[in-house]
Amino acid sequence: MTPSNRKHWKRNALTATLLVAAAGAGYSGIRAYDAQHEQETVDSVVEQEGGFPGGRGGRGGRGGENHHLQGMDTNPPEVELAPSQSTTSATQATEKVEGAEYYDGQYYGDAIQAGRWGTMKVVAVIENGELTDILIADYPRSTYESDIITRNALPTLISEAIEAQNSEVDFVSRATDSSRAFVQSLESALLDAAIGMDL
Repeated sequence: MTPSNRKHWKRNALTATLLVAAAGAGYSGIRAYDAQHEQETVDSVVEQEGGFPGGRGGRGGRGGENHHLQGMDTNPPEVELAPSQSTTSATQATEKVEGAEYYDGQYYGDAIQAGRWGTMKVVAVIENGELTDILIADYPRSTYESDIITRNALPTLISEAIEAQNSEVDFVSRATDSSRAFVQSLESALLDAAIGMDL
């Protein structure tokens, strides 16, 4: 190989090496972007859903900041739980107020899973054929966030259901899983109230 050819060959080899290195760097940049984008997506989902499930304390992978609780009362009223169904006698009503849709009594709804946050179970209280109160036998509280979010939502859900005299209420913003579980549990309780038997 002549010195001129050798010089030309080295230049081409160097150019090829630089192209391979640039391509590798570009690929690494793409992978780094994908990893960063994936982490941002995970952080966003965690923030919207109320933190990572399981642990109490509200850290949610963000150093203790509760961005998803901003604007919420972080000290909502405590929920006084109704007695468990196993410790109460089942309602079996025989008379219904004339023109009423429901038999008087207390009717336990089904226990409904609210996503991964816990279980919702309500008790429909019927007096003079009307829904007068809704007690809570269980509610989603597996994490600090789910406890706060559900306790903020319950007063609205309860008052709207009593006003409507049925389970057709709007879901509370940022408490979709709890709202859905509340509606389903209340619906099952009111079905029992309509036949006068707590099944």
